[in-house]
Amino acid sequence: MNMQPIKVLESLEDLAEKLGVEIVYEKLRDEEISVRGGMCKVQKVYKIFMDPSEPMENRIKILARALSSFNTEDIYLLPFIREILEISQREEKEREL
Repeated sequence: MNMQPIKVLESLEDLAEKLGVEIVYEKLRDEEISVRGGMCKVQKVYKIFMDPSEPMENRIKILARALSSFNTEDIYLLPFIREILEISQREEKEREL
């Protein structure tokens, strides 16, 4: 069963909040530079930066990639969301090889 993309995005945003990760929606593109978004740590706080004009599918991928690095075993997640995080985690490990 696939979830609607908006529900997936909302579930990932909720997970970020539970993990204490701040999501910052800001324009990241202009004529000279284009940044896709991602996670960084600012003064001991994890932040995920995303451009609100980014297609929903890309925002889901950015969030999943960032959140898959956290331990979520003790947090209830819908099976579909947990699966998305596991796939993202596998893809990250493959990229590192």
